Amino acid sequence: MLRRAAAMAVVLLIVLTLVFFLMRMAPGSPAYLIVGADASPAEIASVERELGLDKPLMVQYATELGRILTGDLGESIFTGDTVSHELMLRLPITLELTMVSLLFWIPLALIAGRVAAARRDTPLDATVRIIGNLSIAVPSFWLGALLVLLFGLYLPGVLPSSGWVGLAEDPMGHLRSLVLPAFVLGLGTFGVTANTLRVSMIESVRTDYVRFGHAMGLPERRINRSLAFRNSLLPTTAVVGQLVGVMLSGSVLIENLFNLPGMGRLLVDSIRRQDYPLAVGATLSLAVFFLLANLIVDILYAALNPRVRQKFAGT
Repeated sequence: MLRRAAAMAVVLLIVLTLVFFLMRMAPGSPAYLIVGADASPAEIASVERELGLDKPLMVQYATELGRILTGDLGESIFTGDTVSHELMLRLPITLELTMVSLLFWIPLALIAGRVAAARRDTPLDATVRIIGNLSIAVPSFWLGALLVLLFGLYLPGVLPSSGWVGLAEDPMGHLRSLVLPAFVLGLGTFGVTANTLRVSMIESVRTDYVRFGHAMGLPERRINRSLAFRNSLLPTTAVVGQLVGVMLSGSVLIENLFNLPGMGRLLVDSIRRQDYPLAVGATLSLAVFFLLANLIVDILYAALNPRVRQKFAGT
């Protein structure tokens, strides 16, 4: 855990450094957006001085790093609100979207992968593989745009094609506004998870413990459930953890496509307006949750794999 925490700190430092310098390298300045394009050079220089953008780049970087290390993410250049408050308003939306998508697609993928492995080389197995490969191959931005067009133009009123409804405002409308973005966001996870579980279960059939189960006369259903399926969950869990990070990063596209006020929308808007503190804070927040998802998967992997527990118990 200590080694992973140290590695996470290094990754966050690299992310912060890349975002900071890439934002500064982009053409333009937030001062132009604040005072307008017709402002004089003196007015632009005055605004840059107030924002601290007139200082050398390394001084700005050191100031930014020192402030973040103290837990202060700064304030938005345009709204004046603290970055932490902005993130707390947007973060629950992204996390809810990700969790709803996972809760819908992962159980379906586990069922499909298990059934496909148990009925290998049958029409049902082929159907699961075809659907899984299609779910991976279809670009999410293309499918999302197609669904926005379909439900916005040809099927109005069936499901909201865009927009967000708060849970307190309208619980049913809130759930309906999540259907399409959650469907598109997690579609690719279905194919990856189902294929991973299927391959793992097929490989586990050749292992000694499964052969021993057959030799003991155990029913095929019990062998698939208690031996092949449980042991195949180890690589599948690791893959799901990586997919959580992919979904968090994919929320940037999905939230902008379906007009959801989450972290992805906040990140794009802050980059477009060159709101440096807000862009850095949003990027770091997504990176933190990506790393936490992988850390949780490592912990679950150790809990599911007795060999890992025995290794650390021995040390």
